Amino acid sequence: MRPRLALAGIASGAIGLVFAVSTWVSWAILSPPDTATLPRSVAAVAAVLLAALGVVVLLAAVLAVVFGVLARKTGGLAYLGIGLGALDVLLALVFVRQVA
Repeated sequence: MRPRLALAGIASGAIGLVFAVSTWVSWAILSPPDTATLPRSVAAVAAVLLAALGVVVLLAAVLAVVFGVLARKTGGLAYLGIGLGALDVLLALVFVRQVA
């Protein structure tokens, strides 16, 4: 059962990484250089949706770390899941800092 948890940690970390990159790309597309170009309601909806994606990234990162810690006796696969989860947390926190 432990190798399955390690693979679940890797999968959760990879999903979080994809969501983090997609959140950054969508923020780069939706954030105009001048904030007056977007209508106020569209900017608010975009900010709420991107914040929700940030929460999804953090949840996937926590799952990756938890699954990796539970399966740490399997070796490299578990540590890869923990590493991907930590990278996801860092990317999400940097994104939140950039948006705020």
